[in-house]
Amino acid sequence: MTRREELLEATAKYILENGVSDLSLRPLARAIGTKARLLIYHFGSREKLIESALTVILRRIQDDFLTMNASVLDFWHWALGPRNQPYLRLIFEVHGLAPRNPRMYGGYAREAIESWRTIMIRRRYKEPVATAMIAVFDGLLMDFLATGDRKRTTRALRLFMRKIGGRP
Repeated sequence: MTRREELLEATAKYILENGVSDLSLRPLARAIGTKARLLIYHFGSREKLIESALTVILRRIQDDFLTMNASVLDFWHWALGPRNQPYLRLIFEVHGLAPRNPRMYGGYAREAIESWRTIMIRRRYKEPVATAMIAVFDGLLMDFLATGDRKRTTRALRLFMRKIGGRP
């Protein structure tokens, strides 16, 4: 693993634990055992570092989904697991920041949505069903994070899947 890759992995871990809205390079660098100027050297800017780390995190989740070769409902139960909650919180933090700061987060948010849409289309869902699935899934995940009501949100996902002809 190159030094750049090590820094990127450490940054991704830090971001999962601390979020991005208040991220400053010096505390990040100190936490991961480097200097802020070295991060700039490897990534060009704070923005590019954050975008690169977010992309690593997104790919990790998507790779897990693709590796599982599971139904949407199986992925739902996997996503709700305690191990994955930092990923969910970060995803929604960034998607919430994107409309306010499109220069910083808009590209990532668009890429995340588009890549999930592509995955769902490959999984046999046609447009606009793929888009609706992503919107419903995200909305229910946000609901779950806010309320902790796994039973109700899972029932809602099952209902939606039946309505679109997916596997409940």
